[in-house]
Amino acid sequence: MKNGDIVTVITVSGEYVGKLTYLDGGNVSIDKPRMILQNPQSGEMGFARGIAVTGVENPEEVSFMNVVFVTPTNEQVTKAWQEQTGSIVTPTGPTLVK
Repeated sequence: MKNGDIVTVITVSGEYVGKLTYLDGGNVSIDKPRMILQNPQSGEMGFARGIAVTGVENPEEVSFMNVVFVTPTNEQVTKAWQEQTGSIVTPTGPTLVK
């Protein structure tokens, strides 16, 4: 794995996806981190709006210490993360261009 790769970080507190910026032993930093949530009844997955209940919404970067492991993120989750964190803005209604 190299800086810029989309990775999954597993910690004792949960599972997070983001763009790798630093990896050294048990210390990892990722940009645009998103915590993975899963509905126990339906099995559907989604992203939380933050990484801690009392933390800021959608932080730009987070550093983890003593992670369990880091792995490349599968293609489907990578695409969902890119859509969630991308900067492309779509219009909310019809537009007229002249």
